[in-house]
Amino acid sequence: MRPVLVLASILVGGAAASRPCAAQTLSPLDRTVSLALGGVSLKDALEEVARRAGVRIAYSGRVVPLDRSVSLQLDAVQVRAALDSLLHGTGAVPTVDRTGQILLVMRGQGRGGMARQTGSIAGTVRDDVNAAALPSADIALVGTRFATRTDADGHYAIAEVPAGSYRLRARALGYAPSDTTVLIQDGQETAADVRLHASAIELNPIVAIGYGNVERRDLTGAVASISSDQFKTAAAPTVTLSSGLQGKAAGVQVISNTGLPGGGLRVRVRGTGSITANGEPLYVIDGVPALQGTGSSNPQDNPLISIDANEIASIDVLKDVSATAIYGARGANGVVLITTTRGRRGDSRLTVESSYGIQKIANTIPVLSAPDFMTITNEARANANRSLLYTPAQIAAAQTYDYPAMLLRTAGQTNQTVTFSGGDQRLRYLLSGNYTKQEGIEIGSDFQRFGIRLNLDSDVRSRFRVGSSLNLTRASRNAPAQENGSLGNSANGIEAAMQFAPFQAPRDSTGNWIKQSPTTEPVPNPVASAHELKDQNTFARLLGSAYAELDVASGLSVRSTFGGNFQFNNIGFYAPRSILAGGAGGSGFINASQVRDLTNENTVTYRRPDLGPGNLEVLGGFSVQTFHNEAVTANGANFPTDETSIYNLGTGSQLIPPGSGVTESAILSYLGRTTYNVHDKYLFTFTARRDGSSVFGANHKWALFPSGAFAWRISDEGFMQHQSLLDDLKLRVSYGQVGNQAVGPYQSLSSLGIAWYSSGATEIPALAPSGNMPNPDLKWEKKAELNVGIDASLLAGRVSLTVDAYRAKTTDLLLSVTVPSTTGYTSQLRNIGSVRNTGVEMSLSTVNVARGAFRWQSSLNVARNRNRVVDLGTGLDASGNRVPIQQLTLTPRTGNFFGPGDVYLVRLAQPLGSIYGYRVAGLWQTGDACYLKNAAANCIPGEYKIADVNGDSVIDANDRVILGHGDPDFYGGLGNRLSYGRVSLDLLFTFAQGNEIINAGAAYGCLGIMQANERTCMLDRWTPTHTNTNIPRANNGRPRRLYSTLVEDGSYLRLKTLSLSVELPARLIRGIESARLFVTGQNVWITTKYTGFDPDVNSMGGDARFGGIDIGAYPQSRVWNVGVSATY
Repeated sequence: MRPVLVLASILVGGAAASRPCAAQTLSPLDRTVSLALGGVSLKDALEEVARRAGVRIAYSGRVVPLDRSVSLQLDAVQVRAALDSLLHGTGAVPTVDRTGQILLVMRGQGRGGMARQTGSIAGTVRDDVNAAALPSADIALVGTRFATRTDADGHYAIAEVPAGSYRLRARALGYAPSDTTVLIQDGQETAADVRLHASAIELNPIVAIGYGNVERRDLTGAVASISSDQFKTAAAPTVTLSSGLQGKAAGVQVISNTGLPGGGLRVRVRGTGSITANGEPLYVIDGVPALQGTGSSNPQDNPLISIDANEIASIDVLKDVSATAIYGARGANGVVLITTTRGRRGDSRLTVESSYGIQKIANTIPVLSAPDFMTITNEARANANRSLLYTPAQIAAAQTYDYPAMLLRTAGQTNQTVTFSGGDQRLRYLLSGNYTKQEGIEIGSDFQRFGIRLNLDSDVRSRFRVGSSLNLTRASRNAPAQENGSLGNSANGIEAAMQFAPFQAPRDSTGNWIKQSPTTEPVPNPVASAHELKDQNTFARLLGSAYAELDVASGLSVRSTFGGNFQFNNIGFYAPRSILAGGAGGSGFINASQVRDLTNENTVTYRRPDLGPGNLEVLGGFSVQTFHNEAVTANGANFPTDETSIYNLGTGSQLIPPGSGVTESAILSYLGRTTYNVHDKYLFTFTARRDGSSVFGANHKWALFPSGAFAWRISDEGFMQHQSLLDDLKLRVSYGQVGNQAVGPYQSLSSLGIAWYSSGATEIPALAPSGNMPNPDLKWEKKAELNVGIDASLLAGRVSLTVDAYRAKTTDLLLSVTVPSTTGYTSQLRNIGSVRNTGVEMSLSTVNVARGAFRWQSSLNVARNRNRVVDLGTGLDASGNRVPIQQLTLTPRTGNFFGPGDVYLVRLAQPLGSIYGYRVAGLWQTGDACYLKNAAANCIPGEYKIADVNGDSVIDANDRVILGHGDPDFYGGLGNRLSYGRVSLDLLFTFAQGNEIINAGAAYGCLGIMQANERTCMLDRWTPTHTNTNIPRANNGRPRRLYSTLVEDGSYLRLKTLSLSVELPARLIRGIESARLFVTGQNVWITTKYTGFDPDVNSMGGDARFGGIDIGAYPQSRVWNVGVSATY
């Protein structure tokens, strides 16, 4: 039907154009005009001519240099003369179309001495529903250089087009593109009016790329974008903006380190490329680089915790080297550009949003009752030839105390946001305030945040603009149960509750707390710790920036930005004498620190729209960033009373010397980027940044990071003109190099530390060299990457597809190596080794149904990354020969369960953080042939049958093998939005496949060692009368090892977010412009084989070497929120 309507409009327009005029009228070019202009832009001058002469003038920025400064004084001259003066030297000339509109077009040229046969085309672009004119719509003849934009009335015109048949393509933001076949005839004007259909998918949004913006269709790099709409339904229990990235951007992996309110997350963009340096991406907030600390357990280290989800306008993730090279030494891990909402021209608006939610633990794990625990403990001790602990009478009389139930609770959370925004031609403003409080599902834990944001933008003059962004946050978190616990006698939180003796009451007969579990593995009382322990982390942060931008001349602008992050942090810890951590007289400490992070960035941008066959943009500038952190710590123990808590540490009889320190670093950078767009078909980008950093050795302070990218819009080629399936098809290729400087200062130097020397009974402090040998050659880790991508739009914008494939190699990895003792040092940080990441990413957006008031949209993103260790440097073998290092063995913090080296290793040709332990082939059964020495001791029925890998008939450290890897084979998200009129339903599924997790909590769950309480899986243990099981017999003497039974499949499919919202009619409440009611659920449903609390866990935070381990992490919660949002 649409082609018929377009054809009809062409025919009608052609008929109207050929109809003779009833009377001769004065040409718009012959009208008179007087002007007095001084130092204004050409665009403003043309608007002034149109206004004074009462004519309409249409032009394209591709033809007319609109930013050029002009001065002109004319009195009563023809419009033609005025325009000739203004356009002098541009190559543009005025002409008049059939509607009487003046068109500014390029002067035609002949070929071979003969006049070229040319014609023109003109028309109007309108909305196909209400016929509203669409200004700034892009019009192009596909496969040619002829293109323009519609004016304020939706009109367009293109002159001097060679005669022939063309495909006319019209595009507008928020509309599906339209293609129409047109015929240009010599000396004639073709009429082609176009109607565009509104699209549910924003087809060509503006994307932030670092020091600038670009339309998505003109991207040459790999960039994933998340709009503000995708955050409106978030109910993130961690109150961390990073969680809003999970499942929404291809190639961006977000893993919760914990479910603790205000806890950290592990964010990886295209895998991990470093062994010891920070692997978190660089976060840039409103153009200012922020600290990298989202993986930290301390909320003050996480810059995103200060930003409320309602403040987000967009998030753009720069993934490939072409996109991140503009950030040079900090771009190796990807860059996340966060743009906050700003005021707009128009009436002032007040928006209020309020929500309240309840949280419960998403998954529970049952533990043994008191009688079962005591019975199985006796059995375990008997099997280990040890004396029994509990008599039959004690077992019969035992009362069960459910410690997990005593520790956990149904918790509340609330979020309140108020935003006031508006503006006029000169000033736009946005003022917002927010308050968030989240109780933890473990008693005693909570998080609170107060925030204020003020964003201002002002057009001081037509060529001078200024603005600022200020965000003030105060937040505090109580965490008596640490987010990532440990095992055994150092366990806390939920893990301690599961291990605590179930027959022991939490208090004694006098009402005092029982300090620890009366078991052979003494576990601190988790309920007592939750009630009595003070562990409060408080910070205040001012994150702000200000900019000034001046248009110096036509196409030339300068911009200067100043940014700062000022933080005041305080950690107060006090353990009273009533709990185990307090000792005999209480113990406490205070840590106070302040951070000053300052940035100044200055750039010059030159744009020339008509350089040869294309448009040129050149960016150049420099950046300076300084970091200063100073801290002081005071400790004490054995106080006369607990009442003074941390506020009188000097009264402690056991005084620990205070500590203080300062850390400083700086980075100076020069940057440049050139883009060249040829006919909107061939796009080139060249980027380079030279960084100098204080954290590296004296011989390698500076490095250069270049990149180049090319994109080819295949759909605009002539051979693609006569197909209708593809609206847009673009091929991208990029290659370049970036760096990673995310290491602590002073690591290239030898440092001094405090050593204590005895003089009789007196301890005397003194300074002594540390064991780290200085390295003046310490330099950046460097990442080189090749990326190939395809962007496609199909079926009139109903399907959008992006596919990227990449191959990246990080070299000069920072690793600490042992040095000979004769040097006087023990180790040295060096650049050795390399890691490779290869992968494929896919993003798909579709409009499945758009019929009447009903719409169904879907989005899918999937990523696969393959990580491999390529080189680990060299070392000395037993004979003193230098040979390649094959592997590094590592051990994370796991309390007292695993022995050294039993958990992880870094091995050549394997992914980082390979899980390393003993392969269990089943259980020994009566009659099995024993392949080990001393069968009576090593092949006992009911014990683990461990694989003898090296075949020496002895199970020892040489039999360890790789049991799995923490990174998934692929991961991603699937979103669906179904809307009918005012009602919409949003669902977001997240998934991961092929990763393994060390369920370290199960080490005290199903191994049957029974030195503390274990899980109900022990009811299915092997016994002489119950042999058909995979749970070993109870044995108090079983060796403490990482068995393969503790390494579980971490694959999952989760309904991450479900949201139902209803837009209320504005007439219901007087003065309301819009209102919305919503109900949102988070962690609604999951299917997984993992037997821990949640497979979305990583107890070792951002450490690249230890991916996929659950050491009693704070459990995830299921959240249900109800709220209302209203705009006045």
